[in-house]
Parts: sequence; structure tokens; C-alpha cells
Amino acid sequence: MSRLSFRPRPLDIHKKLPILKSARDFEDDDPTVAAFAAARVGVLLRHSGSELTAAAAATDGEGNSTPSKKNAQEIPTPQFDDVETYDRDYTRTFAQPSCYIRGRGARAEIGEFVEYDLDNEDEDWLDDYNNERKNLNPEKLEVLLFKLEILDHKARERAGAITPTFIGPVPVLLQLDVAMEALQYLSVRYAVFQAVYNYWRAKRERWQKPILRRLQPPPPVNDTNPYNVFRPREKAHRLHTRRMQRRENNIQSFEKLRLVRRNLDQAKALMGALIKVSSCIN
Repeated sequence: MSRLSFRPRPLDIHKKLPILKSARDFEDDDPTVAAFAAARVGVLLRHSGSELTAAAAATDGEGNSTPSKKNAQEIPTPQFDDVETYDRDYTRTFAQPSCYIRGRGARAEIGEFVEYDLDNEDEDWLDDYNNERKNLNPEKLEVLLFKLEILDHKARERAGAITPTFIGPVPVLLQLDVAMEALQYLSVRYAVFQAVYNYWRAKRERWQKPILRRLQPPPPVNDTNPYNVFRPREKAHRLHTRRMQRRENNIQSFEKLRLVRRNLDQAKALMGALIKVSSCIN
């Protein structure tokens, strides 16, 4: 069709919508529009459970809409069979507990919230490790990785290696003997702890940043990589309601004040020279 089937009209929220109960209510000169509208009315009537399910809209070549059962499209009804042996074939694997289900097992184990969750790499390493020894569960691994990250962050704080933005690889300062001494209350065997520490250190060296999200430094402001999120925004210094502008104690403000002082000194020297010249002339 060269023109639109429906002429766009502005909507009026105060105008009531007409309710059409039959396809004969349509009076349109366009046979295509009448056929489409009649078919839609027939489908809506059948879908709503009305008794007029047999009255489907159809049009002849002259544009007159007449109901026809041949052109009616019935909505299929889902069929089902009652299987008597379903309960025996598919037994239940879940038992309703007598208390609330804990979301994290590590929380109940150490009595605090563990922020780290195992990823696919951690689970693969744990599966390979347990295939040989079978003495480390996922909750214990999460606790150890979380504690190692916290201890390493504290070690970098004491050493002054905390950077405000991510400008380079974040080094690992936590040593194995220091970590083992600090986490001896977890009652982990030395061989298991050493394997977890080596895995954590290797992962840290690959990532070049902490694996705990809140310990990762934000990217710099001028970073254009769209995948590096949580960039610090530039502070837009707006004027306050007072006449004075907010003063800041930084290098940029100091350079501005020093430039103002240099200009004032030059103006003072120039005025002094003019006074001397005028006194000599007089």
C-alpha cells in the first residue's frame, strides 16, 4: 500500500475508548483495514472466553465484513495427561528444613560476612585440588582468599603503597609465613594453606590488582576505556550563594596566587619608576 493503513490521530486522555462487540461495528472504506480489524475482533472475542468464538471476521472483495467459521483461527488449548507413576519415577531431592536457609555457609563458620565469592577459575582449581586430596571445601577457600586480601591490603597500607587510582600493577606484599601466623586460628594445615596462598598470589599477579572488588583502586579520570567502571568524576566547582568563592589549598590555587603576586610586584615597580621620572622632570 502506498499510504498508511491507519491515519495517526492525537490522543485524548479524557476521551472514552469505544467498545466494539462485533466486526460489523467497523465502517471503513478500505477493505484491507476492515478485514484486519474484523480479524482482530474475532481473535479478541475468542481469547476473552466470549460466546461469540464462532464469529470470525472475514471480508469479501467489496469490503463487506461477514463472519465465517472457515476463516476462524481457534486458539489451541494445552493438553495434559495424568501420569500415575510420576511420584515414583521422579522422587523429591529437597527436604523442607526446620529453620531458615543460610545464604552463605562461611558466615556461620567464622561469624562474619565474607565478601568474596568463588568464580569459575577458583572452582576449577578447587576441583583439581580436591581430586587429589579432597580436604578443602568451597566455604573454607572463600574465607582464606578473603582473609589474604584483607591482610595484604593492611600490609600495603603500612608500607604506604596505596595509590588513589589504578596507574600500575598493585604489588603483593603479604608473605607466606606472615599470613600463616595471622590466620592460624582458622586451623588450616600448612600444606593446604600453602597451596591456597600460591594460587592466590599467582592469580594476583595475573590480575595485577586485588581480586576483592572494594580493594581495587579506581581508574584515573582520563582513562577512556569503557570497561573500566567507577571512574572518579571531575569536581565541578560551582559558585556559592555568597560573594566569596570557595578557597582551596592545592597546587593550582598556589600557582594562581603566585602569578597574582608577581603581577602586583611588577605594577608596583612600574609606578615607582613613573614617580621618579615625574619628580626629575619637575
